[in-house]
Amino acid sequence: MDSVVHVLRRMGRRATTLLPFSLGIGLAFQDIAAAARPLLWPLAVALLMLALARTDWPRLASLLKRPGLAIVLALLNLIAVPLIVWPIWQALGLWPGLIAALCLSAMAPGIISAATTATFLRLDTSLALLLTLFTNFLVPFTLPPLALWLLDLDLKISAVDLSLRLALIVAVALAGALIIRRFLGPQRLEESGSTLDGISVMVLMVFAIPLMDGVVARAAAEPLKLAGFVAGAFAGMLLCNLVMTFITLPFLDRRTALTAGYCSGGRHNALLMAVLPVTADPDIFLFIAAVQFPIYLIPTLLQPLYRRLLPSSA
Repeated sequence: MDSVVHVLRRMGRRATTLLPFSLGIGLAFQDIAAAARPLLWPLAVALLMLALARTDWPRLASLLKRPGLAIVLALLNLIAVPLIVWPIWQALGLWPGLIAALCLSAMAPGIISAATTATFLRLDTSLALLLTLFTNFLVPFTLPPLALWLLDLDLKISAVDLSLRLALIVAVALAGALIIRRFLGPQRLEESGSTLDGISVMVLMVFAIPLMDGVVARAAAEPLKLAGFVAGAFAGMLLCNLVMTFITLPFLDRRTALTAGYCSGGRHNALLMAVLPVTADPDIFLFIAAVQFPIYLIPTLLQPLYRRLLPSSA
């Protein structure tokens, strides 16, 4: 048991090395990627559950005493940003599937790792955590009607069913996190923190494999399209970041506005893959695979910019 815990703790410290490796497994072994696809839903639940279990709930409770700013920013993220970027993508005349995927991505909740990466970017970690949680809890009510209204897109699933699937992931993850916290207790939870981080990395590694399902075949058949989707994924993340930053900068201090922008750029696109039926537009799934590359690279690319814009005391 001690050796298992030791391995998990080492994995937790080497997440940035291991996660791209798991993408490589999915690309190299497409049969495994296809076979692992049914695991997307339970793995999405497990990721959110572990993040909630590791959350500093006393600090979160103190932050929730004045939740107004985070709620407003979360709603701007989920509603205002998609409304702004949608006509931009339409005007560029991109592939219809890429436009739909970019808009759906802008409607998705914040990525779970945003609070972690915000720390070394000198951003407001507490605000990033709140935005991540609020957007994940609110997305069942915002994404389905907004997607149908803006895109008139046949997702092969009704808005009610999509809302229920998203809500079920959040509800089950919250219940699991409460059970974990009650079972371990505050002291054991703190002692087991690095072990839980290692488990999260394991879940993320497995989760990344089915995201690569079908990517090699699409790359062989349409290499330029795949390259365009990867470029679009980078552009989509950066555009959402810029839009949210410039919306909020006149009203908030620089660090808060940059944090809101960063959280808007990083979206939990893989959650869409867990809730959409396999009969949905294949281009949406191609984009979800393509966007994994900027998700892993953009924090590193933006770090020099944030260090220039923010003082070291931030």
